[in-house]
Order: sequence, then C-alpha cells, then structure tokens
Amino acid sequence: MTSVLSLFTSSAAAAGTLPPGKGDLATLAKTADVPTLTVHVRQHPQDRDALESAMVRAGRSGDVSRMAQALKTPDYEVAVWNRYGKIGGPAFPNRAAGDPAFRVGESAAWETLQAAGKVTAPERHVISHMSASEGRLDSVQAYDNQIVSVGAMQKTVNPQGTGEFPRQVWDFKEANPDKYRTLFADRGWTVERVAKGHSDASFALRLTVDGKTPTAPETAAYIKDRSAPDHWGTALDPLQKAGRDPDFQAQQIKDFQTRLTAAVGTVPAGAAYTRPAGDYVTSEQGAAMILNHHVNRPAHVDNAFGAALDTFYAANPKASRDPATWTAEQRTTYEADILANYSTERASTNYKPQMTHATERAERIMGPSSPLSAVPGSFTRTATP
Repeated sequence: MTSVLSLFTSSAAAAGTLPPGKGDLATLAKTADVPTLTVHVRQHPQDRDALESAMVRAGRSGDVSRMAQALKTPDYEVAVWNRYGKIGGPAFPNRAAGDPAFRVGESAAWETLQAAGKVTAPERHVISHMSASEGRLDSVQAYDNQIVSVGAMQKTVNPQGTGEFPRQVWDFKEANPDKYRTLFADRGWTVERVAKGHSDASFALRLTVDGKTPTAPETAAYIKDRSAPDHWGTALDPLQKAGRDPDFQAQQIKDFQTRLTAAVGTVPAGAAYTRPAGDYVTSEQGAAMILNHHVNRPAHVDNAFGAALDTFYAANPKASRDPATWTAEQRTTYEADILANYSTERASTNYKPQMTHATERAERIMGPSSPLSAVPGSFTRTATP
C-alpha cells in the first residue's frame, strides 16, 4: 500500500502527486506529521480549510496551531505555486530584503576571482550593489511565460528551450565539465548546441525525467502542472542547488562582469556620438546606472543615454564633444549633469516597455545612502574579463 508519506510529502527530493480528495485529506489529517502537513498546505493552499477541519475532527487541534505557526515562516527549500496575471507556476519563496543569503555580493567566489586578478574592486562594488535589485544567486521561478528563470540575473530558458540560461550553462560546462556533470547532467538537466555561433539561440537546455526527454513545450507543461508539485522539485531543485555552488556562482559573476563591460561599452544613439557611454561617466555610480538599465531594458540604453547627452549639450553648448579632453574640474560637473539627465530618461514613458522601478533603482545607486563612489574615474575594469 502506498504510504501517506510518499503521497503527500515534498522536499528537495520528492513530493506528492495529485491533489488529494476528501478521503485522502482525512487520512492525511489523521496520520501525517506536522512538517508533512505544512508542506502539503504550501503546495495546495486550497486544501487548508478542509485539512484543518479534518485535523480538528481527528483530535489534532494542537497540531493545527503548530502547522499555522510553521506556515508563517517561509520554507526556501520548497517551491510553491505563484499566480502571475492570468498564468502562474512554481517558484521558491523570495527572501526578505534584509536577508543576505545568496546575494551576489555575499558570494565567496569574489575573493578567488579578485585574488586571481579576474575582477577589480570597483567591478565588485558595482555588481554587488546593483545586483541587490535583481534576483539571488539561487533564485528560480517558473511562473511567467518562460519555461524557467534562474539566478541573479534571472536568465531564462525560453519557450523554445534556448535562451540566456542555456548559454550560461554551456559556458560553465566548457570551463568546468566535472562540476557541470555533478550539478546539472546527473540531476536531469543537459545542455547541447543546436545552432552555430555563441548566441542565446545556439544552445538548448533539456530536462530528462525517467529516461525520457520531453520537448520544450512538454517540459514547460511538466514544470507548470499545478496538480503535480513533485514535478516542481524534480525540475527546479537542481537549479536552486546549482545557484548555491561557489563554482557556478563564479560563472554568474563572470556573466555579470561581461554584461557590465557590454553596458558601459554601449555607444549612445546620435550621429554626434562615437565614444561609449563609459567614457562620459566614469564613476562607480555611473557604471551602476548603465548596468542597471542594461539588465532591465537593454534595448533602451543607447537611445536614453543619447537623449541625456543631447540635453546636456543643449545646456552646455561649449562643452567638448570629446570627453577625453575634459579637465578634471569640468568632468566633475559634467558627469553629475549627464547622470541626472540619464536618470530622468531611464524613467521616461517615451521608452516602451518602461523601465521597472527606474526612480527607486536610481535612488539606491546615486542616493545619499549609496556606498558607490560618485568620483569621476573611480570605476576601473579588468583589461581581460
């Protein structure tokens, strides 16, 4: 006979299958322990009232209170269902803002990378602070229109099975094949090349379950099956655990660094501008503002920064168009003005879709409590990331 535990528990390894009927809930209410009951309610919140009533009838009023208390504390190891507009899917609970666990800036991988000269202190400052507005290193969610989004930059596996995350996993496989096998391949996820080049469309991530590898649409349906929380653990738990591994954290940091290089290397829109944005603003705050925009709305950076420069030069017609010729005194004033203009442009409704929480993000980067330097020249990069 199938045990209550195998039917209804869910952990890093397994969960129950279908939502139980009234008879099954009665059995669960009589025999399951509080941790098992708590996990069931997290994954089937619609059962809570009926389950608590059944527990009371079974003489377990005290366990009803203990379960209610346990439910007040998020279990970050158990994926739960999240509604997202008219769709939804599983995700691990978000941590409180003050919880430092698995933030990019807290990773032990920084020390190794910095000691090896692969990252500068200013790069570390910028990425660590800016990434606090993004996901955690172990963040995993599958509730929107992508198959799954993973990590600090919420890189996605798109509906075709390709995307930024498969490319990240491919790069990790190339750099660290043994760890790739342990973290991904041995736990059901494999990456393969599906096209030439090294773009997001070049690599696909496949999930194998019970010896079968479904198509990308089938994988999405498997993960987003609300009636089968065991699927959520099978598919998402390995991705969460990978995000907690120092070697894969280093890969995420390297990708942030690559993104930072691309962001400050963006040439502003406009025939008058031929130098990258990072030549006009050279502080840690300037680099963070551009990176933050590039992660949130990459297609808008060139136009928004170009518009910020247009506003600056309209107000300062005698300023040199070549930022390399600015004096130290001029640069101090000019950079502050350009960043103020850029902050306004980032929040503008002229760009669709509009940047998410642009004003709040700018305040975190340039506000009085920001730890990032506003001094021109304070941002320096590694010669070869």
